[in-house]
This record gives sequence, structure tokens and C-alpha cells, in this order.
Amino acid sequence: MAEPYVDRMYADNLPGWSSGDANNSDESPGGNAFMYGQLTVSSVDYWPYGPIRRINILLTQIDQGTIDTVLTKRFKGEAFFFRAWRYWEMVKRYGGVPLILKPQELTDDLLVSRDSTSKVMRQVVADLDSAIALLPAIRATSADNNGRLHKGTAMALKGRVLLYYASPEFNRTGDLVRWQNAYDANLAARDYLTSQGFGLYQDFAGLWFVDMNKEAIFVRRYSYPISVHNWAAATRPLDVSQGATGANRPTWEMVKAFPMRDGRPIAGNPAYDTLYFWKNRDPRFYATIAYNGAVWELSGVAGRRQWTYTGAESNNPTPGGFYTRKAVNPEDDAFEAFNGHTQWIEIRFAEVLMNLAEAANAIGNTQVAYDQIIALRARAGIDPGTGLYGLDPNMSGAQLQDAIMLERQIEFAYEAKRHWDLRRNMLFESRLNGTRRHGLKITLLVPTAQWLAVRDTVNLDSTYRQYFSHQVINLDTQFTINWQANYYFYAIPQGHIDLNKNLLQTLGWGGTFDPLQ
Repeated sequence: MAEPYVDRMYADNLPGWSSGDANNSDESPGGNAFMYGQLTVSSVDYWPYGPIRRINILLTQIDQGTIDTVLTKRFKGEAFFFRAWRYWEMVKRYGGVPLILKPQELTDDLLVSRDSTSKVMRQVVADLDSAIALLPAIRATSADNNGRLHKGTAMALKGRVLLYYASPEFNRTGDLVRWQNAYDANLAARDYLTSQGFGLYQDFAGLWFVDMNKEAIFVRRYSYPISVHNWAAATRPLDVSQGATGANRPTWEMVKAFPMRDGRPIAGNPAYDTLYFWKNRDPRFYATIAYNGAVWELSGVAGRRQWTYTGAESNNPTPGGFYTRKAVNPEDDAFEAFNGHTQWIEIRFAEVLMNLAEAANAIGNTQVAYDQIIALRARAGIDPGTGLYGLDPNMSGAQLQDAIMLERQIEFAYEAKRHWDLRRNMLFESRLNGTRRHGLKITLLVPTAQWLAVRDTVNLDSTYRQYFSHQVINLDTQFTINWQANYYFYAIPQGHIDLNKNLLQTLGWGGTFDPLQ
């Protein structure tokens, strides 16, 4: 019975596709409560003590059985990993939470108190160290690399956790010991994973569609009809979709964030044209953004082009003129998009590199930071130039941190990373407050009949100006962004406090619990 129990643990705890994260940042419009300062104490409810209890039962009882020693080690490693994962996901939202490491009995005092953030973090790291010691070493090319956890997965998660804990949200004094710990963990993860054959997959656009390729470190796999998701359906235009719509609509800010093919920003770049904005861009732009006139052969329709000008779409048109094409398999029809089986990669090797870059920069190891960004830009196909792939030479620590954040914004666009990057670096207020997100209103300049006669064959690279004009429009039509300072640690939902009088509410939410302790 142990194997089915562990399979249930995977089903309970693996992260998966989510189509709502982009709204809570500058990637897409929406996210009203977060972005307009309207959260309440009960808005963020992540309280996975049911799955944690089942993990604790396994850890308490597994040594009492007669299971093969190799399997026992693996099962315990998986349990330690998922317990660390669940507690970390609570810590990054709330700070300290009750730390429960054994199955509670009815005779126990169930009115537990919140433990300090630092205590829970010590346990998260200890559990990950246990997972690293117990999980098997698996090569990227091995048949055993099948979606189950392995030593490299735990090392990569440890690197992410320690990077977050070193970031300003948790590390207000800039304690360099935390940054050193993050550097050591991410360096160890990178080097170990490399030794096992993991690395950057050569095709940035295609890495989602080749299951368990060498870039996939922490993965949830899907298989129709048992386990499916609707990421693609929610992300595609409704005209070629079903059952879901409206997610991951790029903002003009996101479109402009991608540099040019030479790696340089668009501002002041002689190769950039504000009307022909798509020309000569970072190749990741074309793998991420579908724009007016882009070839996007959805449902396998050869030569299909995406039109987003006013009047082109009859069903729920994108408000800002763009769609996200990342991880949307163009071969899928509408039914397959709604019953998706594309793997979710929670941690890919590229993140390990960027986590290492950020920690390296923080401790003054500048060349290591440069090297990781260059590796991503080289894989992307950016022109090498003098060997810096468009990066400025001799950047200061602050300038390099900005470059790292930009690279993360581009590389991990629409992968549920941007909100957390802004939050852990406490950048919402300085970068977004008082601003609005924007889109493009694209207007057809010629009579519809004239346009339809040439639409499928016209070469827009030279004639776009004849047919279209652009107007930048507000996507935040009612309010400017108004992120609140107390959102860096969310409130414990009132329902949990009503059930447990010993749960202290967080500072900034009418309580006294300090999440920085």
C-alpha cells in the first residue's frame, strides 16, 4: 500500500499550471484586489495542513514496515521534500506558521501557535537536506528521469528557497550570510545537475513540449484523460478555443521589455521602430508574444496569422492587442487545448542559473553573475557582439541586479514567477505604484473589403504602415496600481483565527506577529 500512498502524496502536492498569476503583476491586466490595494484579511488562503498531515503519517510509520530499504529511502526523501515545499509556500505568503512535524491526535492540544519565520525556515532547509541525502541520483537521459523527485530537484528547490530568504522581503538588513548561503546552494545545484546531464535545452520555444528534457528539474506531468489542464485554452484566442478564455494577455510594458536581437534595450536603439515593434527582437519575443499579423498556426492550420486589430475578433478579443504563445502547442485543436497534457516545469535549469546569478552579484562575484545571464542569452539566439550578448560591461551591483531582474522577466514570462520576483525584492511600490498597465489599440486604415482581399498574403514587414495605426491605451481604466506595504506578508485568514485563538495575526493586519523574526 506504500506506493499508492506516495502516489497520492504526489497528486496532493505537485504544483501545476495556473492561468491567474500574470494578472498580479505587470505581465497582464487584472489582479484587481492585489494591484489596487483591495485585499482583506481573508483574501489569501493557503493552508495545506491536510496534505502535511498525510506526509507526517508516512514519515512516522514507514520505518515500522517491511518495505525494501531502497524504496524506503526514496519514499522518505519524497516526503521530506514535499513537507519542505508546503511549509515554504506558506512562509513566502505569511512568514511564520505553526510547525507541525507529527500527526496530531485528538488528545493533543490542537490550538497551536505560529512559530517564528526563522524556525520554520530552519526546518524547511533541514527537510530539504534530508531529501538531498535520501533521494536517488538520476541522470537527465535515464529512463528513471520520469517526473519523480530526485536529488537534483531538492538541491534546486533549496537554492530557490535560500535566494528568496536572502531577498529584501525577508532580509531587510541585507545580511550577506544569507546571500552566501544562497550562493553556495545554487552553485552546488548547478554543478551537480550539470554533472548529471541536466542543462539548457537547445530550443527555448519547444522545451515545454518535449517531456522530461534536460532542462526540466521539478515537473508535473499530465496525461489525458486522467490528468489534464486548460492553460492553452485559457491563453489562446477564444475564436480557436473552448471552455476557458481571458488569461495571460500581455501588456505593452511586457512587449517593450524584450530587448532587440543585439541584446540592447529598445530605448534609443536605431534598430527599433515604434510601429514595426516586432522586428529584430530577442528571439524569445517570438516564442512568447503573438502580435497583430504574427504567424501562429493554431490547431495546425498552416500559415494561420493572428489578427488583433479592432474588429478582427468577434469573441472576447484581447484588450491590449497581444496574446501569449509560450507553452501553447500550436498543433492542438480546441478540444486538446482544453484537455492539455503539456508538462508544467516548476523549476527549470534556467532558473537555477538565474538564482545563482542573483546570489553571486549580491556577494560581489560579478563574473559568475555575468556568465549565467550570457548562457541564457546565447541559448536564446541573441547576437554575441563582443561576447557580452548586449549586456553593459563593468556594471555596478545595482545595475547588474536590474539586468538580472529584466532577464528573469523575459526568460520566465508567464511562468508564475514575475509576481513573486517583484514581491521578494519589494519592487511593487517603487516600480508600479501610481502607474497603469497599457495595451495597443490597433486600427485598420483601409476599407474591410480591400483588406480582406490581401490579408492572407500581404507582407507586413514592409507595408504595415499602409494598413494599421496604433494608439497606446490604458488597461487599468479605473485606478492606478496601488500595492500596499503590508502585502509583503499576507494576513492569516480570519477563518483560521476563529478556529484557533492562539494564532496571532500579522503586523500590519491588526495583529502583533512579526514575520521578520
